[in-house]
Amino acid sequence: MAANTSDPTFRSYTSQQAKSYASNRPSYSSAIYNVVFEHHANTGGQFGLLVDCGCGPGNATRDMAASFDHAIGVDAGPAMIEAARSVGGTTKIGEAIKFEVAPAETFSELESLKPESVDLLTVATAVHWFNMNKFYAEAAKVVKPGGTVAFWTRASGFPHPDTANAQKLKEIMLHFERDILGPYGVAGNQHSAEMYDNLPLPWDVSPPVKEFTKSDYIKHDYDRDGILSDGKNFFAGAHNYSYEQAEKILGTASMVTRWREAHPDLANTDKDCVKIFLNELREASGNNDDWLAGSATTILLFKKST
Repeated sequence: MAANTSDPTFRSYTSQQAKSYASNRPSYSSAIYNVVFEHHANTGGQFGLLVDCGCGPGNATRDMAASFDHAIGVDAGPAMIEAARSVGGTTKIGEAIKFEVAPAETFSELESLKPESVDLLTVATAVHWFNMNKFYAEAAKVVKPGGTVAFWTRASGFPHPDTANAQKLKEIMLHFERDILGPYGVAGNQHSAEMYDNLPLPWDVSPPVKEFTKSDYIKHDYDRDGILSDGKNFFAGAHNYSYEQAEKILGTASMVTRWREAHPDLANTDKDCVKIFLNELREASGNNDDWLAGSATTILLFKKST
């Protein structure tokens, strides 16, 4: 699959869409941050400067900034950065988080970033939208020798196996993702759904980015296909979702946005794809008010050579 999987949706969000995204997109489980931070610390990483690339409205940036002296959130979408700045946030020493407009493919040019100054570079459910040839080269410019690059994504959603009628719910959820929304997906969506199995890596791009090596690369996969890795719960946690919550969260998904753009006469009506999907879930669950669900998660970790 091509390394260039440019985002056709989030970069052009309006201010209102960005605010809705910030309000309704759930944050990440501390379990994800713990894996990233522990690997970073155990491999000699420091907690000076964090850069969160593709930060959107800064939800993950704010979570992680509490562990760093300095933090910068970077996104190509001006409306996303506007939303991030409106919320703000501080680091562990009380310094304001900086939020800057810049594409992942050229963010090293920011005046606020010095060469080889970044301790931890993160990308939360966004790297699949980047031109990886250019992004890895940018990462090599700004990350310190011995620093860490980490990115992750939450892939498909699944009902918890203990949920009543779980297999039927799983079928409905996968049908919605693959058959209803699938035609509105692009290469980036596919990379995320595949848990980054086919995402170009630093040694795959042209030219290869030699500062990141296979020997220091780790990939953690959790709960693939909805099969719980520990046999008990989703790695990133299971949540009881009400139908109202689910409707708002799904409204932030890029494929839902594109479906609604293609069907403006149906969007946000009783024939909206999300409403039909949630009605099917409600019926299959026995008309319960909510259901317990989680997602598959993958985390990729790289170290810059010293």
